[in-house]
Amino acid sequence: MPSSLLGFTDVGTASSFGIRGGSFLIQVDGMYLSQFRAIVFQCILNQDVDGAPNCYARFNPASPDGKNGGLDFLRNGTSDENATFNAAGNNWEWHGVVSRTPVQAAAEGVDIDNTQGLFVRDRGGRFPVFRPGHAFYVSSTSAFTGSGFSETDQRRYWDATTFSYAAITPPLLRLGVKLGDFGVAIRNDDGNSEAFFYGDSGGQEKVGEVSTQVFQKLFPGNNQEGHPVTFIVFPGSGVNPPKPTEQKKEIRVRLWQCSQADNVSELIDVMASGQSYALFRGLANTPAIAQTRRNILNALITHGNWHFFRDRVYNIVPPGKTPDYIKWIEWAKRR
Repeated sequence: MPSSLLGFTDVGTASSFGIRGGSFLIQVDGMYLSQFRAIVFQCILNQDVDGAPNCYARFNPASPDGKNGGLDFLRNGTSDENATFNAAGNNWEWHGVVSRTPVQAAAEGVDIDNTQGLFVRDRGGRFPVFRPGHAFYVSSTSAFTGSGFSETDQRRYWDATTFSYAAITPPLLRLGVKLGDFGVAIRNDDGNSEAFFYGDSGGQEKVGEVSTQVFQKLFPGNNQEGHPVTFIVFPGSGVNPPKPTEQKKEIRVRLWQCSQADNVSELIDVMASGQSYALFRGLANTPAIAQTRRNILNALITHGNWHFFRDRVYNIVPPGKTPDYIKWIEWAKRR
């Protein structure tokens, strides 16, 4: 019987930037490894600029669909990614932009953009809150910095151009990943990697939305299309408000744990394959792309301090032929 073993379970699929489906979510559990759990998947990155001071520029009636000097289109700060700005009123809500009704704004002493008729009033009667200078609106993230700043102060939110965060979405929420949890993103073709925390959220059935800081670390040429990125995420590894100062330590501890498994080499192959675990098992004699595997391994060595790592032989038995000792362990866990 092995001293430690990683177990793999297919737990869903998701879409990513420009691709419908194709991101296979695999849960990794540690048998004999205390509380170890991770989610791995591959996807195409999408850039999240929320929290940046210049994220959303003031609405310009002459260019309602333009960025107007901001980093993102204003419609992306609403509940409808196809939102239009109607002088007669709107049926969407502000989500990525801090907003207030005129009564709320007066009570809090903040400036709102209610001078352009109803172009930017949402269905709740709220208008976007100005940053000082009135050139940009206050852009929010789902997690706060924990600094004690008010909800209308830009410093309350994680700046996408400064902090390495990712946006949590329903496929990951259903698997127990929460705001503040940590992970590592690894570019398959060149091995560039970046650790991050979950600091924002989205409502789509997608994965791979990351802050500008992560995006530019992996794709300084802004050419992410067609270049898969492999993620390993650790549910329960962080807290909310997030603590980036704990990121390096928490990731290192969890990666060191899984490095002790007898079949840690299987984890690397699973991550490099980009397929469901069922298909990976079915194609047991077809190796992953060698360069991708080396890049993922090198990133795990770097972030996990695997100074003495060596590949280990492991067995992939035919689907449905689970070894008796694994059946016994699973039976014991259910008792």
